[in-house]
Amino acid sequence: MNDDLKIKFWGVRGSYPTPGANTLKVGGNTACVEIQAGSKTIILDAGTGMISLGRELARRAALEKRGIEALLLFSHLHHDHLQGFPFFVPAYLPNARLHIFGPGNSNEALKNVLEHNQSAEIFPVSLRDMASTKQIQTVQETQTIVWDEAGPRAVGANVRLSAEAVAIRIHKSYAHPGCVFVYRLTWRGKTVVYATDTEGYVGTDRKLAAFARDADVLIHDAQYSAEHYYGARAGFPATQGFGHSTPEMAGEVAASAEVGQLILFHHDPNYSDAMVAEQEDYAKKIFADSCAAREGLEIELNTIPDPLTVKIGRMAVQYAKHD
Repeated sequence: MNDDLKIKFWGVRGSYPTPGANTLKVGGNTACVEIQAGSKTIILDAGTGMISLGRELARRAALEKRGIEALLLFSHLHHDHLQGFPFFVPAYLPNARLHIFGPGNSNEALKNVLEHNQSAEIFPVSLRDMASTKQIQTVQETQTIVWDEAGPRAVGANVRLSAEAVAIRIHKSYAHPGCVFVYRLTWRGKTVVYATDTEGYVGTDRKLAAFARDADVLIHDAQYSAEHYYGARAGFPATQGFGHSTPEMAGEVAASAEVGQLILFHHDPNYSDAMVAEQEDYAKKIFADSCAAREGLEIELNTIPDPLTVKIGRMAVQYAKHD
């Protein structure tokens, strides 16, 4: 079994896709992140980055002569976070099993949105006509999504977990119009927090910082520069209240939560590669281990500690081998 928790970014933009010469380094696809926990594939959001991911999942499955099983988590149901799903190749394959979870006010809310997104007026292929097996379930903040030997499912918060289970806790944030789910994924002691489409508060979003406490990786919205956010950047309107953060806001959460690494995410579609690099520089002033997400960026977290390493708090002490 693969012992690494792997993160790969397939789409890192917000709002709408933005291809072109000025976005080649960072990429122009909307939000989609793949996490591999051993043999388990978890997908965070279904922006246009999901299209390339789908082709890659189909390629891997054909090469290994197996079916596809994946867990898809929606942070919320705005268009830029679901526009890639109708073009997701595994959804059309009979040997694919998709477990789809996300927010909603009723048990059928998520399914209804996906069906409407592929209604005859909008798209030529309906959700029902996609050949894969699909489990679609609305979940609540009080539930934990678990993937263990019994398969992916939503359970109560106090369930006992096996050592190999992937556990995903939910924080419902009101810092975005319509609300958004922040996910905290843990496997074999390693943790990734996915906090897209969230806006900072004066003095830091304390609830989010508490939820992200000690995470190895925090993926945090950083769509706007501070000048853009406050309406002081020429050619850009003020965006305070739109539900998106600045690098400073993301860095403050990362520092308060004492995470291992901050990844800036959901870049504004109007920002060039150079402007995203500026965002990264600003974040580093507040939280040194900051990096702007780009398409193709991969992060590996080794889930088996070196037996010669003893961790004390956030420090690691290496012991030399002796014959």
